[in-house]
Amino acid sequence: MTRVTGVIRAIYNFLAGDPIILGAVALAFILAEILLRAAGAGNAVVAVIFVGIIVAGLASTLGREVRGRRRAPR
Repeated sequence: MTRVTGVIRAIYNFLAGDPIILGAVALAFILAEILLRAAGAGNAVVAVIFVGIIVAGLASTLGREVRGRRRAPR
């Protein structure tokens, strides 16, 4: 079973890379669809919100990576 989970994890890491980025992209698409269909928001507004959510996901991932790295002793 370890080999199967390893293959699944490798595929996931290749496609998604990070669950925060995957969640941010999914949230951005879902929210954009809701804003366009239900709320009737303009394309420019939806584009700004879409890009903002993606950037927030990337910034969150970057912050987590920076906090997780340990500096080598001198």
